[in-house]
Amino acid sequence: MGKALRTPSPAMVVACLALFVALTGTSVAVVNALPANSVGTAQLKNGAVTSAKVKQGSLKASNFASGQLKAGPTGPAGPAGPAGAAGPAGPAGPAGPSDAYSAWKNGPDFLSGSLQTIGTLKIPTAGKYVIFAKMWFYDTENGGAIGVCRLTAGADWDESRTELTGHVGKVVASATVALNVVHEFTAAGSVDLSCSKTGGDMVQYNFVKITAIKVASLTNGSA
Repeated sequence: MGKALRTPSPAMVVACLALFVALTGTSVAVVNALPANSVGTAQLKNGAVTSAKVKQGSLKASNFASGQLKAGPTGPAGPAGPAGAAGPAGPAGPAGPSDAYSAWKNGPDFLSGSLQTIGTLKIPTAGKYVIFAKMWFYDTENGGAIGVCRLTAGADWDESRTELTGHVGKVVASATVALNVVHEFTAAGSVDLSCSKTGGDMVQYNFVKITAIKVASLTNGSA
């Protein structure tokens, strides 16, 4: 027959408890003695940390190395934003060739023996202009008159001379006078049409027209 197990003495029980407490305290002390951030890949066995051991939602993007997280697909386009405020207006461009100015006087009126202004066209803006003028006149008395007209724009001018001949006592002669001049105005100015007569008695002028057309470029050379 085997020997019966003896009940451990109280002294033995106390000694065992003391040994357990001593060993447990050392283990805790060792764990607590680890400095922060001292456990890394080298201290972990392969497979020691798995997905199952990581708490869901506990990791952040900053926990992963650059390039480890893949970009997700592009989301759907959102609604268009409101239109922005209009930007400031740009500088004005060069003047185009579409501006035209005209003046008229129907008459009738009579010419004198000295050069007199019979029509004026105001030019409101600087620029290059092609200018036309026309009128017609006639000698109502003795005939033999000579009409002279000049169109002047600044230092540029054009002139026309017309001789009227006919029979006494009738509307003996009439003529239409046309003139043309080109000029570049450096500021606002005017165009004048002036006429005179020599000889004859009653020489009328009628239907005066002066027209200026602004152009983008102008060449005025010898014909």
